[in-house]
Amino acid sequence: MNLRITLFALLATLLFMPNAIAQSNFVSIGSCPVGCTAYTWSAGIADVVNKNVKDVKMTAEETKGYVANIKLLQKGELEVSMATSLSSFQAYTATGPYKGSKKGEILSWMSIAPVAMHVITLKDGPINSLADLKGKRVGMGQPGGVSMLDADALMSVLGLAPDKDFKPFRIRLGNMAESLSDGNLDAAMWNGSFPLPPVIKLAASRDIKLIPIPDDFFKNLQAKFPPYFRISIPANLYKGVTAETPSYGLANGMVILKSVPEDKVYAMTKSIMENLGNLKGVHPAFGRVSKETVLNGFGAPLHPGALKYYREIGVPGIEDFVKRTSKF
Repeated sequence: MNLRITLFALLATLLFMPNAIAQSNFVSIGSCPVGCTAYTWSAGIADVVNKNVKDVKMTAEETKGYVANIKLLQKGELEVSMATSLSSFQAYTATGPYKGSKKGEILSWMSIAPVAMHVITLKDGPINSLADLKGKRVGMGQPGGVSMLDADALMSVLGLAPDKDFKPFRIRLGNMAESLSDGNLDAAMWNGSFPLPPVIKLAASRDIKLIPIPDDFFKNLQAKFPPYFRISIPANLYKGVTAETPSYGLANGMVILKSVPEDKVYAMTKSIMENLGNLKGVHPAFGRVSKETVLNGFGAPLHPGALKYYREIGVPGIEDFVKRTSKF
């Protein structure tokens, strides 16, 4: 009886082993709702990895956003995610919204592009400055997304309380663009890598404007939230917006679980960096990625697989980065 049970268990193990091995080759990359820039990036990266890395099957996953991504990583439901430099550092150090989680499990991988705060409204609408947001219907981004937290931070520095001083709509960017077009919103906020596809679509059918962020407001914002830095949204990215728009943002890129094998991360990093020309066709942000930019904004240590490749190609400042981040 015991022998038969043992043989049955061994047979079952052998039958299911290929599936277990195959399952370990799957890599899920968390992004944001379909239509957002990070989803476009993730889909492009997954395509490149699948075409160039043997025995790795990467899939782009639609998620609620960057905050949700980190929590999915911590639960083991994702291996890779898009994240801002602020959220990746907090996840690595188990601080901020990730206080109480295990330290050191989520590592830096690759910086892609900065995100910039967009305050979007219609050209003929009542909003011409941040102060005009008082009493208005404002799109803030969906729960679980970093943009909603950024919008909350902006309004808090303005001294405006939700439901008291303005009406918040916590919905995704695509829905905000539709609501602006239909007249159901007065303004929308989104902190993302430009150009934003839903805003391009909106500008094709309606005249839009971007509200500039003045120096005095940014000074107050940065005093309260130091990771934000000054950045401008270039002119002519969106139809009718012909002037550069002063704004602010964060660094934006990919983080990865420490548990993903080094050889796989090395191969995936190599495939992405060697196919930036193809990825530029997916989104123009990849045209600004180079060995000079892949570390931008990160404060947490690199995954060993990425570190190995970056050392090979001579990423500037790589050893200083390793020394600095090894202190955390």
